[in-house]
Amino acid sequence: MIKNICIITQKYPSDNRIAYTFLEQLVNKFSDYDINCYVICPQSLTQVLIRKTPINKKIYYRYNDNNKKVTVYSPYYLTYSNFVKQIHYVNLHNFKMATESVFKKLNKTIKFDVIYAHFIYPSAIVANKIGKKYNIPVFFAYGEDTDYTIKRLGKDKTKELLDGITGVISVSLSNKKRLLDNNIIQEDLIEVFPNGINSNIFYPKNKQELRKKFGYRENDFIIIFVGRFIEAKGINRLCRALKEINNENIKAIFIGDGPIKPDYDNILFEGKIEQNKIPDYLSVSDLFVLPTSAEGCCNAIIEALACGLPVISSNKSFNDEILNEKCSIRIDEMNVDEIKTAIKKLYNDKKSRDKFSKAALKKAEELNIGDRAKNILKYMESKIDR
Repeated sequence: MIKNICIITQKYPSDNRIAYTFLEQLVNKFSDYDINCYVICPQSLTQVLIRKTPINKKIYYRYNDNNKKVTVYSPYYLTYSNFVKQIHYVNLHNFKMATESVFKKLNKTIKFDVIYAHFIYPSAIVANKIGKKYNIPVFFAYGEDTDYTIKRLGKDKTKELLDGITGVISVSLSNKKRLLDNNIIQEDLIEVFPNGINSNIFYPKNKQELRKKFGYRENDFIIIFVGRFIEAKGINRLCRALKEINNENIKAIFIGDGPIKPDYDNILFEGKIEQNKIPDYLSVSDLFVLPTSAEGCCNAIIEALACGLPVISSNKSFNDEILNEKCSIRIDEMNVDEIKTAIKKLYNDKKSRDKFSKAALKKAEELNIGDRAKNILKYMESKIDR
């Protein structure tokens, strides 16, 4: 039923920028099912000029593993610092004008079956306005790890701006509950689809060969962290745990960036890398640790599972769909002693690590991006067909 999808998003990967790669993986799978995908991703000139964000072409193309083309439109718009509440509406208006200027032209020659928006603000709100104007069903992915839209606009206004939405793709039961608790969307419109992994990219590689390639010692125990270097992700708590363990055989890899610099003596690598290089760093490691306090559904954890890594992460409900006791140790992410105990347990017990590793691969099989894309398409078609 669905042949043409318009995706509206605030960020999308380009040759100049690594952003929302997990969204691109989903869109690429839509393309594999012979669906024409058109992405509208306005870019802020303010960020280009002030923050020196690399500028994208106004139209560019991305290709998936099967050489299917996705066209990306990236019109310019202005944003302003959110120092007062009213500025949110100015930025929202400017994003809408830039998005609709492209959509209006595309709509003359393309019959869109659905509009798929990524996150509530600004994408879903703008998509809902456009959908109502052009009488097109609108769905949005809800993967936020906080209530920032509600805090910006308020519960009542957020609910009003999303009124009439066709359906919601929530990445976890925790996120679904957040929408329901805030009375934003009615329950029968929300379906849960945990994030998925592209097994053509993320799979276990030969650890010994990679350690030779990177110059790492074969007998080192390597812990890897992937995420923003911020308080919420727990990089500081992980570093404290490692320093207190004080074992020179335990090395660390920190992939990401942010204001908190990793503080540990035995760091093998820290910094941002291209997405296609992450599987090598995961495969070279022994254990994935992410003491995160806020997630929608963590792609970094799923990627680690797909590479066969045991996981130490939060016992909060946002991890319930992707982690179980066979492949992970769930801890109070704010408790450094619990992080330490979990690391030492897996460091000292290779048999447990091996069991966790096998269970991680099995769990990752349930989280396939192709199946996720197919199920989301079926869900959207079922809503349209009513």
